[in-house]
Amino acid sequence: MAAPASPSGQARAERERARREGFMRIAARVFRAQGLSGATMEDVAAAAGVTKVVLYRRFASKDLLIRAIFEEAVGRLAAANADPWHGYGAGARMSLEAARGFEDGYLLLMRDGRQQAAYRGYYDAVRARTARRLLRLLWFPGRQAPRPVSQQLLDLSLEPMVSFCNDALAHWVEHGDPAQDDRYIRWCGVMIRAWRAEAAGLLGLEPLAQDWPFESENDGPLT
Repeated sequence: MAAPASPSGQARAERERARREGFMRIAARVFRAQGLSGATMEDVAAAAGVTKVVLYRRFASKDLLIRAIFEEAVGRLAAANADPWHGYGAGARMSLEAARGFEDGYLLLMRDGRQQAAYRGYYDAVRARTARRLLRLLWFPGRQAPRPVSQQLLDLSLEPMVSFCNDALAHWVEHGDPAQDDRYIRWCGVMIRAWRAEAAGLLGLEPLAQDWPFESENDGPLT
């Protein structure tokens, strides 16, 4: 059994994690500005104010640096959505907070990662996560599909909403006014509730005896 790390060793490890994250944030900003193909490790090192050697000690290649950025972005979204979902709009709030916490990395993934085959798997992982969340909403908490449904119809109902959720979030992170976040979240909740009702009808599901509330019962209609 390995001995526990000493306090000084833990502090060094934490500093190194923070350094790596700092480099990833700078790199994501550079890659967003110059493109994944256009930016070089030299550009990232210059923006970080370090030599290439310092950068290469943490990331042995540009490819590994890009993958580290995308893994961080996907991991933050997954961690945020691990929390219980409390109502329409709650999932949108969790995702928004996670995306804003690593904004350049998230937008790089959603705008550039989806376009390159080498990194498409990270973007697809975000879509798959969104699809799982929506399915749980469709069946209501903790339930599976009440009966077999057509996979073709399920895909027809699910895939456009997956695209809506991800594209709306990316657009708001990039262009939205943070002071209007509550309005955006409420709007997402309204859209998802409408989708849920229509998807249940398309799939021939029984009317739901119970429905999710909005995350705040005091939220009125959008005006």
